[in-house]
Amino acid sequence: MQTIHIDVDESKMDVLLNIIKNLKEDVVKNYTISNSDDAYYDTRKKRLTVLREDIKSGKEPMSDFNSSIDELTQELQA
Repeated sequence: MQTIHIDVDESKMDVLLNIIKNLKEDVVKNYTISNSDDAYYDTRKKRLTVLREDIKSGKEPMSDFNSSIDELTQELQA
């Protein structure tokens, strides 16, 4: 068995479901519908993975939370 992932605009979902429902019973064993409210999930996941690798390798410095808050506080007070 193989799996296919298809991204479909919500406005065209009824068309795709109609096609799936009208296929022969032995063509599609099972299908699920998941609503993705986050269209940029995969993009952010890839970026965060690269960022994590860069921090581990030392290419990207890790921010110090306390010093960042201190700098922000000083900037807001100015």
